Amino acid sequence: QAEALQRFIPYYVGSRLVRGLPLPLERTLAVNQNGFLGKGSEAVFKLWGLAPALTRRVRDLHPALIHAHFGPDGVTALPLARSLRIPLLVTFHGYDATVRDEYARRSFYNHRLYLRRRERLKREGKLFIAVSQFIKGRLVEQGFPLEKIVVHYIGVDTETFQPDPAVRREPIVLFVGRLTEKKGCEYLIRAMSRVQATMPQTELIVLGDGPLRGELEGLA
Repeated sequence: QAEALQRFIPYYVGSRLVRGLPLPLERTLAVNQNGFLGKGSEAVFKLWGLAPALTRRVRDLHPALIHAHFGPDGVTALPLARSLRIPLLVTFHGYDATVRDEYARRSFYNHRLYLRRRERLKREGKLFIAVSQFIKGRLVEQGFPLEKIVVHYIGVDTETFQPDPAVRREPIVLFVGRLTEKKGCEYLIRAMSRVQATMPQTELIVLGDGPLRGELEGLA
C-alpha cells in the first residue's frame, strides 16, 4: 500500500525487522539492529518510548506524518509523533477494535500496553481510519472521537476489476490464509458440507499452514 502512494515517499519505521517482508532497505529504519543491545533498545522503546538514535534519523527526514497500522502500534508510535510534532494517523484493521478489554488484558504485551495508553491515543491521535463501518462502530463504542474517525475500505476497485464472463469457471471455493483460529477456516469447512449436500460437484481448496492444520484436516 505504501509503495503505491503517489504524493508521498514512504519510510518504514518499527521496533524490529520482520523476516519475509520485502522492504526497501534504504527506506527502512528499525530500533532493534540485532544482538543483545538491539533487543534491549527495543524493550526500552516499547516500555518508555525512548529511541534517541531512531528519533534523530527520522527527524532528519522531515516527515509529514506517521501512519501506524493497528491500534497497539499506534500507541507505540505516540512518543515518536510527539517528539517530532507531526500528526499521527492510525488504521484499525480488526482485532485491535473488536477484542474485548477483559480478553486483551490477558493477551500479548503490546495489547496490554495499548489498553493502558488508549485514552492518550484518543486525545493525541490526529485521525483514526476504520476499514469498515463495523470497525468504526466498535471504535465509537470505545470512546474514540467520532469527528476523528474516517471509514476507508481496503480492497480492489470493483468498477475496474470485474470477472470476465467469457472465462469458464470451475465449482471451486478457494481459501488462502494461516490455519489459525481467528481465520475461521473451521466454519468454512462446516459450511461446505451443507453446500456439497446440494451441489456435490463443488470443491473446497485450502492453501496455507498453521497450528490447526491437523485438526482441520481431521474435520474435513
